[in-house]
Amino acid sequence: MVLFQLCGLAKKWAIPLMVCEQAFIYFGQYTAILENTIQNAIVASTAMFIVSLVLVPHPLCSLWVTFAIASVVVGVTSFRAFWSINLDSISIISLAICTGFAFHFSAHISYACVYSAKPSVNQRTTKALCLLYYPMLLSAISTVIGQVTGGLLSAVKAYIFRTLLKIIFFVNLFGATCGLIFIPVFLTLF
Repeated sequence: MVLFQLCGLAKKWAIPLMVCEQAFIYFGQYTAILENTIQNAIVASTAMFIVSLVLVPHPLCSLWVTFAIASVVVGVTSFRAFWSINLDSISIISLAICTGFAFHFSAHISYACVYSAKPSVNQRTTKALCLLYYPMLLSAISTVIGQVTGGLLSAVKAYIFRTLLKIIFFVNLFGATCGLIFIPVFLTLF
């Protein structure tokens, strides 16, 4: 708040005046973080839509994959407050890095459903789940186990590592939920 007041006063002077304080670097970061978070979510979803169009060449499936990724990003951004993760540059960078985790859960199920030889949508989705449910569940569980054993979430004191481990956990939880529950349901609707 003080930053905005001082910058407003500096603009009123006839001579060029710049307000400078070491702490203003951090204050400026927090004023731009919400806008950058929304921009990063839109760019990540758009990029994953393009990638999913290339990998799963079915526009509706690519759209469902994009919605799943967007819902994971929104879910992680929303639930971070329950686990004491601040909305700062570290959490946003961690979330951007982890977008690929969310992508692979939904993309694999969609790909298996599109390229199944079964005649009906329900049979294709069932076949995709039969083939991929167990490996994808093990993938999510092993990633979380690797986090816990490798970083020992409660023992790590550095904020950057704790934030990254928590974001990876949330992305795996929400990504697996979207990929193994919601995407198969959406695929059978259309």
